[in-house]
Amino acid sequence: MKGQAAVEWIVILSIAMLVLAVTLSMGEENYRFFTDNVKASKAKTTLNELKNAVDFVYSQGKDAKATVYVTVPPSSNFTINTLPTGKGQIQAVVYVGGKEEYFDVYTEANLTGTIPAEAGSYCMTVECSGAEVNISRSTSSC
Repeated sequence: MKGQAAVEWIVILSIAMLVLAVTLSMGEENYRFFTDNVKASKAKTTLNELKNAVDFVYSQGKDAKATVYVTVPPSSNFTINTLPTGKGQIQAVVYVGGKEEYFDVYTEANLTGTIPAEAGSYCMTVECSGAEVNISRSTSSC
């Protein structure tokens, strides 16, 4: 009887370990999926905040200025361009699941400036000089 009880305990513990391993594996996959979605969502939010500020400042005309608080997610790269058509483009490249995901927004304004490359939250100044709108890191607080 003692041998049978030991075998039963070993079988029960083996099944419990298998269930635990599968649960932890699924949890890790879900965690990566969740963090990748958060990164992409932060990038999209940053793009939309900047686009809205650019459109507002551009519609107000020369010397209009706005300050925007944005979050740059890790493993991302933002670029600001004026396209040959004269419209502006703000693009984010986010590394999700080992590959690049591209997100972009377009404005009517010619754009200049930069967005910080390091992950973090920043106050950005959006200023219209008449012919173009400049996006830069703010020296004052939001």
